[in-house]
Amino acid sequence: MKNIDYSNQIQKEAILNECKGNLFEFLVAQGLAASSLVEDQFLLNLPTEFKMKLGQYEELMRAHCPELLRRLPVLANLTVKSIWDKVILEQYIFSEWKVIGKIVSANDNEVWNETDIVGAYLNKDGMQKHLSFSLKLSKDNSYTNTKSAGVKSFITKYFASFGQISQKLQNDLNCEVDESFLAMGHRLYSQIDKEFTGSFGTEWSNAYAELPGELSPEMRKFVHSNYHRIALKLSSILTYLKEFDDSLFFDALSTLCGFGHTEIIQVCCFHQDYEFKKVTIKNFEDYFSNINRECELLPIKELGSSVEIILGNLLLQIRVKPMNKFTTAAYKINCSIKVKT
Repeated sequence: MKNIDYSNQIQKEAILNECKGNLFEFLVAQGLAASSLVEDQFLLNLPTEFKMKLGQYEELMRAHCPELLRRLPVLANLTVKSIWDKVILEQYIFSEWKVIGKIVSANDNEVWNETDIVGAYLNKDGMQKHLSFSLKLSKDNSYTNTKSAGVKSFITKYFASFGQISQKLQNDLNCEVDESFLAMGHRLYSQIDKEFTGSFGTEWSNAYAELPGELSPEMRKFVHSNYHRIALKLSSILTYLKEFDDSLFFDALSTLCGFGHTEIIQVCCFHQDYEFKKVTIKNFEDYFSNINRECELLPIKELGSSVEIILGNLLLQIRVKPMNKFTTAAYKINCSIKVKT
């Protein structure tokens, strides 16, 4: 486990989110295995390295967020019950359950896509089949994260079906990212009466903040303008792709919504201050079968850093964010969804 500065609220929240996500997936998978009468096998098959990480996660949460550690099993148990009842799992005879998300997804991402938990069973013909679950723990009435990628590979990765066009548009986006970063640097350095030479050096880091929230309002506006400029370029690229081939575009959007393949069952446990609110269980057909493969890109809000797209009753948010500090030209694009009410 990498060293974490727990006085840094952003770093602290990031590591605690990682801890709770891993522990929640494990607890749900264990609960499903127990309900399927294969818990012993599930525990025996857990990789040693993963067991060690679970111990580290639990230790960190006990030290920094003990109340959440106490609430996670409650949320997991209620999620297991919802899955078991709504998907009618009693009709299957499961041979095993696996936690996929944090064990094999890095090596087999193209196979498992967004799968976090998978259950194996035999069908009536004696063939092994799988049920694949994507699992999320989210605040009530909030967006649910589905995808994340670096900005300089986002188009070529998720819109590869457009062929060479995707590479050209990715190059255009990358140029905009670099130019916008330079413009932001010049504006910020002008505020401290220094010359920006293409990168933020020690003359900045030794005296000024590297996180937007710690800047003065005037400086923060320059940083947000940078994200806004990139989001505008991204919006124009997405609009072009939609107009070029709306069918290919729609298929790519369903992947960004968390359905890298149509068999995934998307499970989200919603909470408020970690008090249970509800569990939603959706499949591909629930969201995409009756919306005529149509979508609408919304105008970007003033100084906004997100592109929002309406697909039926889903709102897909595609947001430009820094990887960590705004002082490097490394940005990621986070995708998340919310059901319109």
